[in-house]
Amino acid sequence: MVAHFLSMVSETILANIVYLLLSHLDPPSVSAVAQTITLSFVGDPLIRWLRPSAAPWSTQEHETNKWQYRRVQQAILEGIVLRSTSAPQLAQEFPACSQQKGLPASLGEINSGHDGPDAGTVALLFPPKNQQTWKWNKIALAVKLWFLSWLDPVSDNGADEKRVDILLDAHDTALKRITTRYNIPDPWYLEVVAVHPTLQGRGLGKIMMERVLDYVGHTPIVLECTAEQNLGFYTTLGFEVVEKVELADNGGAVSCWFMLRRANAISQ
Repeated sequence: MVAHFLSMVSETILANIVYLLLSHLDPPSVSAVAQTITLSFVGDPLIRWLRPSAAPWSTQEHETNKWQYRRVQQAILEGIVLRSTSAPQLAQEFPACSQQKGLPASLGEINSGHDGPDAGTVALLFPPKNQQTWKWNKIALAVKLWFLSWLDPVSDNGADEKRVDILLDAHDTALKRITTRYNIPDPWYLEVVAVHPTLQGRGLGKIMMERVLDYVGHTPIVLECTAEQNLGFYTTLGFEVVEKVELADNGGAVSCWFMLRRANAISQ
C-alpha cells in the first residue's frame, strides 16, 4: 500500500517536469541550454584535455557563451534538442538530500548570470539521416547559420586545434567500425546529456535519459562516455561498451568509451 502510494507520488512529480523540443525561434531557451552545457562540462576529462592551456569553461566568458549558443543552434538544425523545465523549478520539485554537499543555499544561486534561469537537464540528439526533415523554418535557420559562419565565425577559443582534430578523426573512425561491426548503418547519436551541476545526485540524469530513449524507441543509439565512473549508469539503461578510444598528444591522454544500445535492448 505504502509502496503503491509512493509510486503514484513519484509519477505525479515526473509528470510535472515539462520536456520541450527547442526551436531557434526561442532564444532564451537556446541560451538556457547552452549555459547548462557549459556548467555541466567544466570538469569533464575530455574538455580539460582539449583545453590544456586554457581556463575552464565559464558562463562569464562571452566567447564561450557565444560558441555554445551557436552549437545549440546547429544541433537544432541537424538534430533534436530536448530541455527540461528550469533548474530552479526542478530544485523545488526535487529537493536535495540533507547529506548532499556543495549544493546552492538558495534558488537564486542556481542562475548563472544571464537573463532567465538555466535549463535543469538537456540533451542533444541526432537522428539517422533518413529521419531528418527539412521544413521551411530549418531551411531559414540553415541559411542564417551559413551567413553567420562567414560574417561572425565562432570557436571554442581555448581548445587546442591539433587535439580537436585528433578527437574528430577518432570519433569518425570509431563510429565507422561500430556501424560496420554491428551492421547498423545509421544509428541515433546522443552527443550530450547534461544535468545542471546544482541538481546532481537527484536522479534527473536518468529521467532525461529515459525521455531520450522513449524518443528513440526500439532503434539503435550510440553515445560517447568521457568519464569512466559513468559507465555503470549507462549500462543500467541497456548500453554496452563497444569501443574504447585513447586520445593522446604531447604526454596528455584521455579515454573515451563508445557505448551502444542495440535495437533489442528493450526486449531483453
